Amino acid sequence: MKKLLLTALIGIMFSSNSLFAGNSNNALNETGININGVCKAISSSPDGYVYVLTRDKKLIRIDSDGTQTEIIVPLKKEIKSENDYFCDMVVDTKSAYFCAYSYSSIFVLDLNNPKELKTIKLSYDNKPLNPMTISKTKNGWSLKDFEFRTFKIDNSGNLCLQPKFSELILDNNGKPVIMEQPKVNPDGTTIFPNKVFDENNKEKWVAPTQQNQATSIEYLGYNSNRKLDFYLVSTSMGELDVETTVYAVDKNKEIVASKAIPSCSLDFIMRYCKLASDGSIIAIYASQDNPDEKAVLKRFEITNNEPSQKG
Repeated sequence: MKKLLLTALIGIMFSSNSLFAGNSNNALNETGININGVCKAISSSPDGYVYVLTRDKKLIRIDSDGTQTEIIVPLKKEIKSENDYFCDMVVDTKSAYFCAYSYSSIFVLDLNNPKELKTIKLSYDNKPLNPMTISKTKNGWSLKDFEFRTFKIDNSGNLCLQPKFSELILDNNGKPVIMEQPKVNPDGTTIFPNKVFDENNKEKWVAPTQQNQATSIEYLGYNSNRKLDFYLVSTSMGELDVETTVYAVDKNKEIVASKAIPSCSLDFIMRYCKLASDGSIIAIYASQDNPDEKAVLKRFEITNNEPSQKG
C-alpha cells in the first residue's frame, strides 16, 4: 500500500511539474506579461533579467521564461512618502540604482543582499539637484534633472555638466548625443526637429518623418553586439494621430531595422521604453483590464525593416 501511495505521489509530482512547465511558456515577448502594481520604472540587466519597479516599493525581476520574483525595496527613513519616491532606475548585474525628484542622491540597492539602500549624495555648484531620470555608464551614471540639465557622474559622485540639450544616454564612446531643438516661426507655428548631433555639432542622424512631423526623438542607446544605435521617434499629423517607431541605425547613418510599437499609455512614468542589452526593446503599458492597478510588460525584437504603423 505504501508503495502504491509513493508511486501515486511521484506521479502527481511529475504531473505538477509538467503543468508548471507548460504554464511557464508565458515568456516575455510582444504579447506581453501582466505586472501587478502601479509601474514607476523599468530596466534590464546585462545578464538577461528585466526589472519593474512598482509604487508599493516592489522590484519585480522577470526571468527569460516569464517567471517573476519580488524584491522588497527597503524604504529609507528620509523618504517620507511614496509621492516623492523613485521616478527612474537602472540595473546592472549587481545593483539597482534609483533616483527621486525630491532627493539629490543616487540610491543603491545590492540585488544579492537587498537589506538596505546606500546613498550617493549629489550636488552641482554647491546646490542640490532634482533628479528625474538615470542611466548607467561604464564608470558611473548619467542623470537628467528637472531643469533638463544632463550630468555625467563618476563612481564617487562627482558631476560633469554635459552640453545643452544632451540626451540622457551616452553614445558608444561615452560621449553626449545632442538633439536639435524645435524652432518657432514668426506666425507662432513650430518647426519640429528631426536631427541628432554629436558633441562637435556634427550631424549624427536624421530621423525619417514621411508626411508627418517628428514630435519627439529619444536616443535609446548603442548595442555593442550589433554595432547599432537605437532611436525612439514619435511623429504626428495632429494631436491624436501619433506614430511611435524604433529605428536601428548603423555607423553610416543608415536604418538597418525598424519597428512600429504602441505609444505610451501609462501616466506618471518617466521612461516607458528602453533598450535591453541584447538589442531588443522593453516597454511597459497600462493594462486594458485594470489600468489603475496593473501593467503589461512587452519585449520587441528589432530585426528587420518594417513600414511605420500607428501604435
